[in-house]
Amino acid sequence: MGYEDGGREEKDRTRDRDRDRDRDRKAEKKAKKRSASSESAERSREREKRRRKQQQEYVNKNRGPAGGGAGGAGQSMFWDGFQWVPRADTGNDINANRKNRRLYVGNLPYHLGVTEDSFSKQLYETMRDRGMCNDPNQNPVLHVWFARDKGANYGFCEVASIEETERALQLDGMLVLGVPVSIKRPNDSVNPMGMIGGVAVGLQALPGPGMLALPAAQVNATSPIIQINEILKVDDKTTKDDYEDVLEDMKDGCGQHGRILAVLIIRPEHLAGRPGLKAGDVYLQCATTDDATKIMRAMGHRKYDGRQINMTSFEEGKFMGELRPLI
Repeated sequence: MGYEDGGREEKDRTRDRDRDRDRDRKAEKKAKKRSASSESAERSREREKRRRKQQQEYVNKNRGPAGGGAGGAGQSMFWDGFQWVPRADTGNDINANRKNRRLYVGNLPYHLGVTEDSFSKQLYETMRDRGMCNDPNQNPVLHVWFARDKGANYGFCEVASIEETERALQLDGMLVLGVPVSIKRPNDSVNPMGMIGGVAVGLQALPGPGMLALPAAQVNATSPIIQINEILKVDDKTTKDDYEDVLEDMKDGCGQHGRILAVLIIRPEHLAGRPGLKAGDVYLQCATTDDATKIMRAMGHRKYDGRQINMTSFEEGKFMGELRPLI
């Protein structure tokens, strides 16, 4: 009988020890999770501090004499997808770059009832939906004028900034009341800045009356994988937090326009035995090719850390076989 009681007591002690160990393990896991969450929150705070510091440096750099210019008091800001930046300001002379902010619009469907107001609204909404506006809450189309002469079906519009004017050129062929409308540069514009379909923007011939505009070259992803070239300049001073900041920025900024399954940033330790890789490149694994297209259209014209973003499609099979295991 004594042996049985002793055996039961030993089993009870063993069970209690196991229970205590399990409880300690769970408590340790919770502590690690809280610690990781705290570290992530601290990184986010530090990243935001750096952004605000860079933003203030930008404002100070562009502040004109006596506190005027782009960084003057009351300078409005907008979120460009990755950071807050000052809105472009042309100064007191609104005519300074007006020629480069005007667009010719042709093949207007007067017979279907298009008006200056309805065209302005549609152009703004299309630019906003495709991520072409500096500020999605503000209409960049300042003025629209339609020729009303007999037989005319063209007009002009003025856009708020040169960069938004460049993006609007990609909408050449936009359907207005079911009719493709031509959106091009006027003959008197100068300094064409882009290429569409291999032709310098501003050098295309204007369509004659009744001619239909060809659809503009649109960015279309060919795979759900996006490669972003050298988003981070890697050197001896690059820290682990720098890589983490980029990963968070890509998830937050690009993830607003399409579903992202995974983000990979190439680090120096990934380069061994992989000659085609470059440190600082980022790969986005999107849920679908359509998601990749939306992200490329919305974010491809943005800048990150002062550098133009260069997005291209990357072969899905190669990514899954060679790069996905690195995540």
